[in-house]
Amino acid sequence: MKKDNKLKLFLASGFYLGLSPVVPGSFGALSGLVWHLIAVLLGWGDGFTRFWCLCGVVLFSWLHYWLTPWAQKYWNDFDPKHFVQDEIVGYLCVPLFWVLPENTDYPLWAYALLGFVVFRILDAIKLPIARYIDRNIHSAHGVLFDDIVSAAYSAAVVSGIAWALQV
Repeated sequence: MKKDNKLKLFLASGFYLGLSPVVPGSFGALSGLVWHLIAVLLGWGDGFTRFWCLCGVVLFSWLHYWLTPWAQKYWNDFDPKHFVQDEIVGYLCVPLFWVLPENTDYPLWAYALLGFVVFRILDAIKLPIARYIDRNIHSAHGVLFDDIVSAAYSAAVVSGIAWALQV
């Protein structure tokens, strides 16, 4: 394998996590969770943590668009399961979209883990708008946007749970 392909494979597969033989999207999305948890565990505060996640969305979206043609050719598939930049971006949108209570009894890392699990479930299920995008928009945009829609659904669920726990 050419050196250029090794770097592209490393990046496209979410630092090789997406090469897992089982649930590669979930393993690949762990890269986004780690990106988020860096800010959470370093105690950067909500505002900077959201900015950090937004920077991740921009970076991994750029990688998604740059690597999509290569990944489709490399894996000979329109939406290759080991190409996980869309899952990384999708997860990183969850903390951008959620609305948590200011004074919660639960640590932010717990919401991050909950958001990850909910996102992976809803991304696999493909609720109506995400399902429409997945089935009808056959481009790099469609591959990415169905995950962003699933992230919005996930953020709503996490927000609802967070607010329900405050009662």
